Amino acid sequence: MNPGYLSFLLLCITCILLFFGWKNQIIQEVSRRTILLFLMLWTFFLFINIPFAGGYIVNLSYLFMVITSVYVTYRFQIVTLNFFLYFIFISTLYVLFQMLYFIDPMFIIYHPKVDIAVVLALLSASLIKNSLEQFAAITLGMIFGDIILSLFIFHKSPLQLGTFELYDMWLLTFITCRVISEVVNRGYQGLKQYFVKIKN
Repeated sequence: MNPGYLSFLLLCITCILLFFGWKNQIIQEVSRRTILLFLMLWTFFLFINIPFAGGYIVNLSYLFMVITSVYVTYRFQIVTLNFFLYFIFISTLYVLFQMLYFIDPMFIIYHPKVDIAVVLALLSASLIKNSLEQFAAITLGMIFGDIILSLFIFHKSPLQLGTFELYDMWLLTFITCRVISEVVNRGYQGLKQYFVKIKN
């Protein structure tokens, strides 16, 4: 599958779920209109690249993700030491897995993109409970990791920050994280109600 197709499919699925009333399963703390506005702007900005001196190109969606994540952290007051450690941890793992797959393909279990997304999603779902905090930590963590890889490890010219490969992994990671969180939460609530009924 070519880069970008996965992002398109995941966006379509997310929009369908929103229209079916699954807003709380995606992000609880903001309105459905806000989520749709973010997705529309992010999709529109995908086709706008900003050139800089030295052959650097930055996709506008890349900057939009950073600005949105930083705004979310301050607007909803989730800027804590734990949050900072979470996004550093995610970015470090992102860099580590990319390096391992580059050094030796034997580390690949299924597909590099899917492997990284699933591992980061599992860790994010287990460490972070708030959906907005998950969004901000995953977004900033993966972007920070991508900057480290692009500028210091796999540097090449011309350099583009904001690629469809990153967007595919980012959306897959966040959606997988939300699915895991919801499954665990529903399972916990179901068990809790079951034991309450037994007790009564």
